[in-house]
Amino acid sequence: MMTTHFTGKVPFKHVYIHGLVRDSQGKKMSKSEGNVLDPVDLIDGIALPELLVKRSEGLRKPETAPAVRKNTEKEFPTGIPAFGADALRFTFASLASLGRSINFDAKRCEGYRNFCNKLWNASRFVLMNCEGQDCGLREHTKEECAVGGPAEAYLDFSLSDRWIVSLLQKVEADVAKGFEDYRLDNVASTLYDFVWNEFCDWYLEIAKVQIQQGTDAQKRATRRTLIRTLETILRLAHPIIPFVTEELWQKVAPVAGRAGESVSIAVYPVSQPGRIDELAIAYVGKLKLLVDACRNLRGEMSVSPSTRLPLFVVANNPEEAAFLKQSAAVLQTLAKLNEVRVFDDEAAWAAAAQAAPVAVVGEARVCLHMEVDIEAEKIRLGKEAARLEGEIIKTEGKLGNEAFVARAPAAIIDLERKRMADYAATLLKLQEQLARLG
Repeated sequence: MMTTHFTGKVPFKHVYIHGLVRDSQGKKMSKSEGNVLDPVDLIDGIALPELLVKRSEGLRKPETAPAVRKNTEKEFPTGIPAFGADALRFTFASLASLGRSINFDAKRCEGYRNFCNKLWNASRFVLMNCEGQDCGLREHTKEECAVGGPAEAYLDFSLSDRWIVSLLQKVEADVAKGFEDYRLDNVASTLYDFVWNEFCDWYLEIAKVQIQQGTDAQKRATRRTLIRTLETILRLAHPIIPFVTEELWQKVAPVAGRAGESVSIAVYPVSQPGRIDELAIAYVGKLKLLVDACRNLRGEMSVSPSTRLPLFVVANNPEEAAFLKQSAAVLQTLAKLNEVRVFDDEAAWAAAAQAAPVAVVGEARVCLHMEVDIEAEKIRLGKEAARLEGEIIKTEGKLGNEAFVARAPAAIIDLERKRMADYAATLLKLQEQLARLG
């Protein structure tokens, strides 16, 4: 009202009301109750003795001080570690669902501190591979940009490069929508998922293979994609985690060919839907399914993730075979394989795969080949199958007992039914393996 009176203008048009922040037990935070968490303590950390003194002073009921100290020792046995301002901001942004009270647990900060560390380490990797290198950033003349000219030979973007750029356009659009709708939780989760699960866990691993084994044009294209994507991520995440992004942007921006004094005044990323390549998204989606299938097969065979095995694949059509051969180098690295062998002949593949579990991925069937003693494996599988049959009989007996079904809680009955279904599914897989062994 004062602003309107003196200036004749309404000072603001939108008010953002967030939920009440409560303690981990859902109680309202109050210094007089001894359950307040000082944001500075979460940022810088505090030792247990100082925290006990801080929480037991100025209580509404001084006689509750022993109980407050006891609860504090139970919740923070070694005090509060330093999470940093960015981790705390990210935590609160992720919790900012509209109109919902927040039961705040300091452990949530750990995951977002790990995110900041992950972004820092990813930036180190990118700079290590791009700083002082040709990142494909020089401008081309009109003649060079002609179809088939030197510009095309200078940069050769892979489908994986196009995939991460395509995802980045979608993330930029989702972040803009999140800010527009005041859904800071959606902004935080979108950034977290893209940076951690897509850029770090998948693209950086693929980029390592392209930089090690690609042509000069492919290496330049990979470096350009790495540094430009990272620089965009830093601008995109800056409102949520301003300190770490500013520190990293000062080092990354010059390598990415971006000028400016600070990331805080740099142009904010805007989605360009025209750069979305659905073919590239489908390609990497299929690659992920193959890698996941290999990891699942390792689990079924009880093989260590560090043990390198050959992958035997048979494709139902030429397109699938071409895809497998094209992605073999990346697949070897991501799935920890020493070979990817694509069979054209169904009989030859079946003979090679007889003692191994098989997974179906799209139009292909895959197996990890490992030399085994067939007779010993048959004995092992037979014993495990007998054990599972015994478990199924035992569970069927429980569920067939009317007294048990009448007395047991519904959750226990559901659990027993799920167990029986799991046992039956595992037994079926073992019987299939035994059948393949003969």
